[in-house]
Amino acid sequence: MALITMLLASPASALDLGPRDGVPPPAGISGVSIEYSDRRFDGSLDINGLSLGATLDREAVNLRWGQSLRLAGRPAYFYGELPLVEYAADGAVTDTFDIDPGSGPGDLALAMAIWPYADRDASRYVGVAGYLLLPTGEYEAHRTFGANLNPGNNRVAGILQTGIHQGLGQGVALSVAADVMVFEDNDRYIGARLDQTFQPAAPGRLEVRPYYTGQASLSWQPMPGMTLASSYYIDRGGESRVDGGDWESAVNRERYGLLAQVALSRQWMVSASYKRPINRGPDFGLEEAAQLRLIHWF
Repeated sequence: MALITMLLASPASALDLGPRDGVPPPAGISGVSIEYSDRRFDGSLDINGLSLGATLDREAVNLRWGQSLRLAGRPAYFYGELPLVEYAADGAVTDTFDIDPGSGPGDLALAMAIWPYADRDASRYVGVAGYLLLPTGEYEAHRTFGANLNPGNNRVAGILQTGIHQGLGQGVALSVAADVMVFEDNDRYIGARLDQTFQPAAPGRLEVRPYYTGQASLSWQPMPGMTLASSYYIDRGGESRVDGGDWESAVNRERYGLLAQVALSRQWMVSASYKRPINRGPDFGLEEAAQLRLIHWF
């Protein structure tokens, strides 16, 4: 029973599931977790025709509480998660401009999943889930020059996801899922824009088109309480523009992920994962991501 992982990026986000997140826990179980995550971005930012190298590190501690239940006779799961985020930036862009990385609480995430079809004997499950991100995090417009370096995003976002989990026998299982994410406009965003004095422009309106993710994972349980898995992700869409400019920065990326999960007891579980893009280009983007999570069930 793994908790769902929310992996956030800027300006668009990907919602990555763990390899066994498609299996609903029995009703009446609560779970709390604490996760440390580290995501590194690097490459070149194009600012007013200048190509400037940049490295960005996003560290976060994510606190989550969840509860399993039954809705209309079907298994369901609800959770709320609050991240505590700290950014660090380096490279030519920080040498050229006054970059101010932020830190503090991020946006609150709320999620509800329900399984219309659940056959435990056949180890086959079909689930749907909705996610809501609320703009509760620390946010200052001046921290959005080039990229958003705020813990929060100053907008509401929503995700609709569906997935299938199928056991294949001998402890092996296959999971596939797809989701779409939509965004409210953010009316306090700068982006890669300069004013007439070659300083960051005044904040404008950020628009982001829907963002799509498809994912598949193959997991193996070599013994009770241990799961090893590999995953493949396809990310598309998420084009953005500021103040009615040209649409740009579309995501066109494939990633892979590796995960190990071990039950320390019936109530405690620890998991570690690592993810990296396959087709990494010179543009500014995700370089690698790692997570370590401790979960307690009661």
